[in-house]
This record gives sequence, C-alpha cells and structure tokens, in this order.
Amino acid sequence: MSYQVIARKWRPQTFEEVVGQTAAEQTLRNAILQNRIAHAYLFAGPRGVGKTTTARIFAKALNCVKGPTATPCNACDSCREIAAGNSIDVLEIDAASNRGIDEIRELRENVKYAAARDRYKVFIIDEVHMLTTEAFNALLKTLEEPPEWVVFILATTELHKVPATILSRCQPFNFRAISYQEIYDCLASICTAEQIQVGEGALNAIVRAAEGSMRDAQSLLDQVISFCGKTIDDGPARELLGIIPQQLLEDFTVAILEDNPRQVLRLVDQLLQSGRNLQHFVREMLAHFRNLMMVKIAGEDPLLVPLPSADLARLKEFSKQFSEEDLTRFFKILVDTDSQLRWSSQPRFHLEMGLMKIVQARRLVPLEELLAGLEESQKSLDSSEVRAQTSLRLPNTTPLGKITGPAARLEPVPQSRETMPESPGLIEELKSRVAQKSPMVSSLLDHAVEIKFNEEGVEICFPRHNRFHCEMMQSTENLELIKEVLEALTGTLRQVSIVQVEAKADTHRTKGGDSPVDPAKNPLVDRVKQDPIVQSFLEVFQGEILDVKELKK
Repeated sequence: MSYQVIARKWRPQTFEEVVGQTAAEQTLRNAILQNRIAHAYLFAGPRGVGKTTTARIFAKALNCVKGPTATPCNACDSCREIAAGNSIDVLEIDAASNRGIDEIRELRENVKYAAARDRYKVFIIDEVHMLTTEAFNALLKTLEEPPEWVVFILATTELHKVPATILSRCQPFNFRAISYQEIYDCLASICTAEQIQVGEGALNAIVRAAEGSMRDAQSLLDQVISFCGKTIDDGPARELLGIIPQQLLEDFTVAILEDNPRQVLRLVDQLLQSGRNLQHFVREMLAHFRNLMMVKIAGEDPLLVPLPSADLARLKEFSKQFSEEDLTRFFKILVDTDSQLRWSSQPRFHLEMGLMKIVQARRLVPLEELLAGLEESQKSLDSSEVRAQTSLRLPNTTPLGKITGPAARLEPVPQSRETMPESPGLIEELKSRVAQKSPMVSSLLDHAVEIKFNEEGVEICFPRHNRFHCEMMQSTENLELIKEVLEALTGTLRQVSIVQVEAKADTHRTKGGDSPVDPAKNPLVDRVKQDPIVQSFLEVFQGEILDVKELKK
C-alpha cells in the first residue's frame, strides 16, 4: 500500500476525535439525537480546523446503516465510502473550480433525484464564497426548499463574502482556530503512535508555525520527519521551518539591556549573513516582546505564552529588567519598522535605525520623575521671591511625556580653544572616505552644523537640540571609524571630539507690534535665570528663555 500522509491518516472519523470544535460537534450530535436535522448548514472558519472533516462525519452519521446516529460505525459500506470520498450519495464540490452558473444548474438537476442507496443525499460545497453572483442566485431557491432527502453543507474560510441571502437559509457554525495546547497534545500523541522521538522545542516550533491550523501542523510534522527521520532535534526543525532561534532573540534582548548598539548592529549583520528574512525577524521580535509583556503581567502562564518551560523561565528573568512602558514603546517602534520594511528598497537600514531607536528608548525617563525632582527643588525656595511668567522653547525632538537623560553626557564646546584654519578640501575628503566605509556614519555627519580641525584633531559640531544624531555619533564604533579615516588622511592618530553648540539667539515680536525684541535686553531675564527651578528646567529639557513677563497681582 502506498504511503499515506499524516494529515489523511490521522483525519478524525467520529465527532469525538474532532479537536477544538466542541460547540459545533455537540450541536450536530444533539440535532441527530433529537431528529432536528436541517436542510442546510454553513461551516465557517480558518483553514485546516475541521470544517470538511466535520461535514463528512455528519454525512456518515446521517447515512450509517445504524443511523441516523451520533456515533457512526465506520465499518459499513456507506461509512467507508464517505470516508474515502467516493460515495455516490455524498457529493463534494469544490466551488473554487466549479463556480459558474452552469455547474449550479447541473447541481439543481441532481437534487431532484433521491439517494441511490443511502438515507440522505448530501452536497458538501467547499469554499462556497468563490461562487459567482449568478451562481449564488441560481442556488437560492433550491437551498431554501430542497427535497426532504437532500442536505446541503456549505464550507467557507471567508464568511464575509457569502451573500446574506445565502446565510439566512442556513444554520451557521463558526469553527475557531485551534489552540496551541490542543495542537501540541495532538501532535505529541501522533508522534508517540508513530514512534517518533521529538524534542519539546521542535514540537513547539511546529505548533507555532501552524498558526492554529491542525492540518498545517500535521503537514509540517510530516515534512520535519522527512528531513530529520525518526529523531527530531530542535535545531534542524527550526532551521527547516525558518523560525528565528530563541537564543538569537535573547541575544538582541541582552544587547538592548546592556545599551550596546554596536552588538545590536553586529547581530543584524549576523542575520543577513545567515540569509534570514528581515521582516520575518521583526515579527518574531514583536512576538518576543509581547511574550515578555505577558510574562511580566501574568507570570509563567502557558496559556498566554505558549513556550517550553525553560524558555518561560528565561523570559521571566528578562521581564524583571524592563518596565511595562519600555515594552510598550519597543512594540510600537517594531510595528513602525515592520511597516517600513514592507516597501523599503533598503530593509537593512530601516531595521538598523529601528533597533537604534529601541536602544535610545531605554534611556528615556518618565516625565513624572523629572517633575517630582523640580517640585522638591521648589519646596526649598523662599515663597517671598518674585514670581514671573517665563516662556520657554523646548526642542522639537523631545518626545511628549518622556525626556532623555541630562545633556551633561555630551561634551560642551570649549570657548578658549584655538582652532586651526579650516581646510575645506580635507573636510570633503574626510566625508567622502567615511561614506565609502559606512553610509550610516556619513548620514550622521550630514546633520553636523560644522566640522573643523584644530591642533588635537577634529571637532564635529551638532546643534544642541539635535541630541539623537549627536549621541549616535558618540558610539565607540563610529568614533573609531572616523579616527581610522583621519589617520589615513593625516598620517597621525588624531582625537575626535563630538560637541554641541548653542543655537543662535532668536528675536521675538512684541505683543502689540511688529518690532523685534531681543530677550537679552529684558531686565527680568537675568533675574529669572538665577531661579534654581528655571535653571533645572533648562538643563533637563535643553530649552531656552524666550520672554519673561511679570504677573499682574
């Protein structure tokens, strides 16, 4: 006898064997026991969850020699022919390839004739949503008032495409996606019966790849057995299925925790070298951070996080080092990155920038903590001091509700340093060579307002409000690249300084006219600048004073 694939060999033959569809199974059983058999049923749900299988079992239950019965014998000619798909009285029609009005007219003619041998003539129309509008219209009357010996069972994966006129003539049953645990237990029992040795991680990978479809899970198990033989190890199974290894996801997590952008970029390169799909990786990372959030909130719940116990234990340890706000922020960044990768001609660049945003996001401090510090400072002030209304301008790059750490990390611009005469040719050559080695670092240089050489080396100046590009340039890897280019240009090892420069003083218009007013000439400005709260606010938020007005009593 020729080989029979697992999905066919282990196809359920009774209602009790159907997995995950308890409501539909119980309703159909009761309909038979109570002799309340309808003339038309509609089974709707995802692929591979048991719609056509249940339809066949129901047909057997109606036509079994011991029936109608809720427990068909699977031994009589009727049961065996229906199970094999060659019964003369149970007709399975694929609406995807028989979707026109001519096929439905032929069906209407067949309906007129009674069953050749069995009790009922059953028509199972699969993917019924594929029928044309004319075909649906031709089916309406027959579907509403068929002969007493006819039962229609319609199946579809896209219920919204079935006309309401058809729905109103059928009893609808919604078949749900099968849960992780139900598929896992079913595959485990199949492996035991087939004498297949399979690890927990490999079985987990197969179940995850099936995405709620029992048929897909069984087909994937068949494929993995063909690849691995009777002993299935985790590594080969994951490699065959194209699943990102859990260890790699954890390596990225560690790099983010350690604030190590260089390691993050190296891991991206490792992904590319191994031929991984970057968009698939982003979606795996989304699932990973989702699992971290679930573990943080609900603990090691296998219903919420379908992973092996060892993976769950490691996730629990990782989750302790992130706040819920961190994980929510990471998820949002990855969702945006996934959307960008879909249409990008340079997916690597978008992925790298997205992951850099996640590294930067770890440095964000809740606004409430900063305000709490300012409130503590205010309590120490003398309440009799002059009150003033101060207008501040904050950088547009500051995220709402959050603020990055203080700018004291960044090197201030030395005012007394004597600079060497600028060499435009040398600067252009520097930019050109950097662009050849790293397009990303070249892009960062484009955001600098000035590049100048001095006795010690080179200064790369960024505006004070542009902290993101400034901090990116400060990474060890980027600085080493520029030093390497400088040494090749000048023949000596030179220092690279990343500095911030003050924005040019803005002029502002008065309330009653168009004359520009310089805030430096306002006598209240000097007084306000001495206020500790204002000083703290300016330092934390990197703002500047625009105007000061004394409040009216």
